[in-house]
Amino acid sequence: MGDTMPTTDKPLGLLWGLVIGDCLGSPIQFTSKDGHPWIMEMEPCDIFGTPPGYWTDDSSMAFCIAESFARLGKYDRADIANNFVHWYQNGFWSSLSYSFDIGNATHGACRAIARSGSFVNGEEHSQGNGSVMRFAPSYLIARALGRPEIIHEISDITHASQGVRRTCDRFAAILDELLATGETNAVSRYASREECDNSGWCVSTLESALWALNTTASFEEALVAAVNLGGDADSIGAVCGQLAGAKYGFTAIPKRWLATVKDMGKINGLFAKFLIALGK
Repeated sequence: MGDTMPTTDKPLGLLWGLVIGDCLGSPIQFTSKDGHPWIMEMEPCDIFGTPPGYWTDDSSMAFCIAESFARLGKYDRADIANNFVHWYQNGFWSSLSYSFDIGNATHGACRAIARSGSFVNGEEHSQGNGSVMRFAPSYLIARALGRPEIIHEISDITHASQGVRRTCDRFAAILDELLATGETNAVSRYASREECDNSGWCVSTLESALWALNTTASFEEALVAAVNLGGDADSIGAVCGQLAGAKYGFTAIPKRWLATVKDMGKINGLFAKFLIALGK
């Protein structure tokens, strides 16, 4: 990023942390907490037949949000929703030629957008982590424009739930602290690894990621602790990566992990255009 690195290090860390956590955790998602080999490096994902460093829906949907703002130079919820459909139907910004690893709520939302142009989709009882896993670009747009309601609007495209909105608000408040001071006063509801819930519930994903952040001392340690909880490991990793990226910055992400990610240069280009459009 050249001369812009000092001012973009943490926002870039927030974005790249999401991708790294997604890629690192995907090989052991759907496993029990201790029913998998310990992950410390990028590994192939046998579940989807992908090599090391291939991202899943978490990153693809984040890319869709960032691409819209970078291309238009403004926030447009309809365009973001249409990008989601483009990914869902055509593999736009997927690491493969098609979309994969899609949650039920996102499936339903993308079908509704395509069918009727609905930009508010989901039910209150469905409180999956689809909004928090892709959160970084939504948060940065809302923060740059001084419009916190944007966080809810983008979340509601697929997960229109007050429970999810509250979790997004908690996530945003923690990121505000981390970006400002490098520290957070937020304490996870989980006091130990044994207590951490590795399900796809939005609350448990954020709280497990926060536990990993608060019980470690580096970006790498936090991500290793997060993804090895298993379960929805890619999304717990993506959320922890956002937290750790905001705390430690892009320069703290292990270069060997970054080098493994598919199309790293393409992703860097997207993030650069996105941050420029935000005025970073």
